[in-house]
Amino acid sequence: MPEQQLRRGSGDISAPPSLSETLDYARAQVAAIPTEPLRAAGVYRTPLEYYLVGTYPPLKYLHDIDQSEVYKGITPSQNLYLHMPFCEQYCTFCHFYKEINSDTDRVDTYLTALHAEIGLVAGKMTDGLNASSVYFGGGTPSYLNAGQLTGLFEHLWRNVGVTADTEITFELHPGVVRRPDYEDRLDAIAAGRVNRWVFGIQSMDEDVLTTLNRGHGRDEVYRLLGLLSDRGIDNLNVDLIFGLPFQTFENWYGTLTELLAAGVTKFNIFPLMFKRSDPITRQYIRNPENFPDAADRLIMHYMAEYVLAAEGFTRGPVFYYSRAGEHSQQQQNKFDSIEEDNLVGLGVSSFGYIGGTQYYNLCDNAEYMKTVAEGRTGVWKGHTLADEERVRRAIMFGIRAGGVDFAGLERTFGIDGAALFEPELRELTDLGLVDITDGRMVLTDLGCTFVDGIGHLFASDEVRERVLETNDRIESPSSDPVDRYDYSPIGRLDLPGGIGDRYRDQVRR
Repeated sequence: MPEQQLRRGSGDISAPPSLSETLDYARAQVAAIPTEPLRAAGVYRTPLEYYLVGTYPPLKYLHDIDQSEVYKGITPSQNLYLHMPFCEQYCTFCHFYKEINSDTDRVDTYLTALHAEIGLVAGKMTDGLNASSVYFGGGTPSYLNAGQLTGLFEHLWRNVGVTADTEITFELHPGVVRRPDYEDRLDAIAAGRVNRWVFGIQSMDEDVLTTLNRGHGRDEVYRLLGLLSDRGIDNLNVDLIFGLPFQTFENWYGTLTELLAAGVTKFNIFPLMFKRSDPITRQYIRNPENFPDAADRLIMHYMAEYVLAAEGFTRGPVFYYSRAGEHSQQQQNKFDSIEEDNLVGLGVSSFGYIGGTQYYNLCDNAEYMKTVAEGRTGVWKGHTLADEERVRRAIMFGIRAGGVDFAGLERTFGIDGAALFEPELRELTDLGLVDITDGRMVLTDLGCTFVDGIGHLFASDEVRERVLETNDRIESPSSDPVDRYDYSPIGRLDLPGGIGDRYRDQVRR
């Protein structure tokens, strides 16, 4: 993708801009945002309403589907995602499927099922699985001990073809350094061909980390950075979140500059997202004064952009920043080339996109392991999209990275997206959110700030209506897996008067 150069600050990468300079810049950017027109257009959302477009169609739209339909159109090469649903603690903000403090036997049983699913999926393809990227996520993949890690890698590489260029990403938790065998675990990961390392820090402020129940502090972060450096590992990136409880401009700036001084060259930086099932949502509803408000969250976003720009970072895709150029092939493929390089989800609660079919695996571990033991993959729900829906999906995800080539979409699907979405595109252009030149649409800097608010505007009425019908059947959003693991802003049930109710009013008027 053409990387987006951030607006420059001081330009001196040896010394980031001061806090006061950074705040002056960020406040000026936020003051210039046309909040009311963006709100009227459905683009600007409050913190409780905010959520990224993780899948399209959303889980609430999907239906029971046979695994044969899911895998029938798979591309010759794929991006693989493997879910490890194990953690030592329940982080208050995490909304992904997980189990807490599972014993060794439980992990072994899960890995037996995962190994079997890998073989089942590979066996459905004429040429087997051939990965352009592999991503181990969770949960906490580093929860696995060295023997479990080695066994998983050995089984994977017997069933999956890779090349020297295949990006293999592994998520770590800084708390891994407290495990007795932590060095063995790191060595097993490195021996497993991992060439991109990701770990969630979220904040370097001890009070914020304690509130989040992260299970690590600053000391563990520095120990892990040192251990990776000792092993010659330099392709690593760090996850950060802004909008957290007890997060201030000062400690947010401190987190950024401290990690830059420690030599971090890649960041994933996301705003805090709320789901009803997460403890942090209840904390926010009870004590919103402990959290940055909507304006402060925007200021924190622009603070990060300004500091990173001054340090020579580029943005690409949105929310991903790199000093060295390309951030991640896996992220790039997910947004820009998923139609040519499908996403295959493996493991409990994983989701993928294959041959125009959006699908989810089962979101219950016991059911997942039982299903795979019976000789079936973990496929649970899915939907094969018509061409127009594939165009809508391509726009939602394309704007996050390389942009939208309307001529290319028309060649592929026979649909003139620029004509189909002419009213939406005109409004987005008038609001200064997108730029369309020679049939290609890219986000402006302002548009990057509101990318998910822009993306959901391209959802079809059919998808919205079925989501509302699903909402009517959900009795407990916190416990129903269809709502709990629905990663989409479309038709959210989080609060009365929130985004779900507004969609209901719009569709049913």
